Amino acid sequence: MSNNLKVLVFDDNLDVAQGVGEILELSGYDVTLVHDGRSAVSTYCSNHFDVGLFDVRMQGMNGVEAFLEIKRQRPDASIILMSGYADDNLIARALENGALGLLSKPFEPDDMLDQLSKICSSETAA
Repeated sequence: MSNNLKVLVFDDNLDVAQGVGEILELSGYDVTLVHDGRSAVSTYCSNHFDVGLFDVRMQGMNGVEAFLEIKRQRPDASIILMSGYADDNLIARALENGALGLLSKPFEPDDMLDQLSKICSSETAA
């Protein structure tokens, strides 16, 4: 499958980021990995990414804070959150501000690919 969708994966756990990245690359996505909030913001805003997959809870700037900063700079940003924690207030804040959804860790690769496929379908329909 070749879909040319560019995805930024932001997770401070290197193993998780690499695992997600490998699954996406094997599925035909163009993937960039970052491991801290400032890098996520600068990389997303200085490049054209179709979507970001951002972990919610991290040291320093978390995924929601990075998402909100990106949305200020790029209101059209498309971000899906990933979380292994039930931090409902943080997640609700991101969803209220336009995050596309939440993948609860651990998630099945097919669940992630299904969400990305929907984004890809809406991009081609637009």
